[in-house]
Amino acid sequence: RNECSIRKTHKKTNDSKKTAGVFGAGLRYGGLYTQSAHSVAAALATLLVSTTPFASADISEWRDHDFGLPGSNVKLGIETDGRGPPKSICLLPFPYEDVLLQGETKQLRLYEDRFVKLFKDVVDNHFGVVAMGLMAQSGVIQTVPLCEVEASNTMEGFGIFVTIRVVGRAQLMELSQQEPYIKGTCLEISDQLPPNLELPNVLADNIESCLLALSSMEHRLNEARNNNEIEDKEMERRIAIAQLEDRFYLEDDESEDDSSESSGEEDDDDEDDDDDEEEGANFVDRLGRYRSFYDVALSTDTQGYQISSRITDVERSPRELVATSWAAFCTELVPSEDATYRIQAMDADSLFERLKLASHMLREKKAQLRVKMQKAGIKFRGEDLDEDGPSSYYDE
Repeated sequence: RNECSIRKTHKKTNDSKKTAGVFGAGLRYGGLYTQSAHSVAAALATLLVSTTPFASADISEWRDHDFGLPGSNVKLGIETDGRGPPKSICLLPFPYEDVLLQGETKQLRLYEDRFVKLFKDVVDNHFGVVAMGLMAQSGVIQTVPLCEVEASNTMEGFGIFVTIRVVGRAQLMELSQQEPYIKGTCLEISDQLPPNLELPNVLADNIESCLLALSSMEHRLNEARNNNEIEDKEMERRIAIAQLEDRFYLEDDESEDDSSESSGEEDDDDEDDDDDEEEGANFVDRLGRYRSFYDVALSTDTQGYQISSRITDVERSPRELVATSWAAFCTELVPSEDATYRIQAMDADSLFERLKLASHMLREKKAQLRVKMQKAGIKFRGEDLDEDGPSSYYDE
């Protein structure tokens, strides 16, 4: 195993570079199934056992708890910048491509002894709060998503089935333990708000306009594919991956209906429910995914914001702008394809910078889609396909 140390890894956006700290650590993934890495196994596990709500998870109690850690920032070598005392945290290792952002969830099956012990520590000593240890080539990325255990169930012989949801972020200060599982010390990260919200609101308008245009362009491409005007095997593959989870959920619902019928229960709305399930399984466009994740990010935000009288009459509140800045990175059918952007978004503690990054990413997607449509000879009414070219994030 590598010695515990802080290193740097470079993340590049066009010709500009950003850095994020990385802790060197030799970690194993064995004993942990995730829905993204093993979607079939996780979905089948969901059919076998229904998880129960986890009432003990509360990040506010974790924030308020005194873990008795050294309070000397000089000794630890990192300034807290008024973020409160350091906190103890357990880390579940994940590939960095699996990064989750505010409000997103992941289903896990913990079956190896070290992860079962970690889960007990999380429940007994950390108020149901656990961090995702995102693994880069040289170690753990220093900024980590903070998650609450939303639901859990233990099934003898199969392990513990757990659902986690991201409710915040933290900066790792040190790794205090690597065996049998990883623990560390962290400082929670809060968004830095600009003194004036007019420009962030302009960026939010641009983001939503770009999402609307992308949805319309993708809808036109889907029409062309369905009408056999073009072949788009890559899009078909991505849609199949995205819909796999929905099909399993549909089967789960159907199995519950079958069990109700066998027990003698009758439901006059069975036929209507089946129709609703089929409609729910329909493909949701990019704008619809954005709106869904926006609502989730908004409802799970527990940061709290101080608003001055100068910015009370703007179109969006700080909380709404933060939700926009997260949801913009959650619209891809296969989120891991945006892993680099999502890591940079998680690492950004400036709301304005994260909105700029989201605007840049969406403009790049729009430019790529425009080129794809032009090569296929597809015309799109209402959209000037020559409007945008490749842009630089730092020029916006």
